[in-house]
Amino acid sequence: MTKICVFSDTHGYAEHMLRTIRREKPDYVLFLGDGASDVETVRRALPLQAVQYVRGNCDLFDRAPAVRTVKIAGKTIFCTHGHLQRVKLEAPGFRTLWYAAREAGADVALFGHTHTPFLEQTPEVLLVNPGTAGRVSRPGYARLCIDGDAVTAELLPVPAADDCAAP
Repeated sequence: MTKICVFSDTHGYAEHMLRTIRREKPDYVLFLGDGASDVETVRRALPLQAVQYVRGNCDLFDRAPAVRTVKIAGKTIFCTHGHLQRVKLEAPGFRTLWYAAREAGADVALFGHTHTPFLEQTPEVLLVNPGTAGRVSRPGYARLCIDGDAVTAELLPVPAADDCAAP
C-alpha cells in the first residue's frame, strides 16, 4: 500500500504539515499551493521525504508549475491549487476541474484554494480538497491510500502537538 499526505494553503505556517508528516510517515507528500516556501521548510527538516508541489495564487514568485500530473503506484493524480480551474466559483460541481483532470487522464484530482475540505467520488475522477493546514482553528489534510487498483481518501484533522513523537 502507498500512503500520500496532501496539504494546501499553509500560508507561511509549516508546523502543521511537519507534525502530520512525522506522525503519518507517508510515502509521498503533495502540496497544493499557497505556501510554497513551507515546502522548503519541510525539505530542510525532512530531507528524505518525497515532496512535490504546485504553486498557488499567493505564491507569486515561485517557479513551480500551477498544474502538475504525477503518477504514483499506477494511478494518475492531477494536482492544482484550483484558482485557474475556478473552484471558488464552481463549487460544489467543480466542472472545470473535473474536465481538466479527465483531459489529463487522472484518476484523482487534488485541489485547494477554497480552504474548505471536500471529498467526492465522481464518475471517473476522485475529487479531493484537503482544506487548509495553515494557522486556523481546524487545520486539516487528506490521506490517500493506493492499494492495487483501489484509491481511498480521508479528510483528517492535523494531529495535536501532544499526539506526535519528537522528531
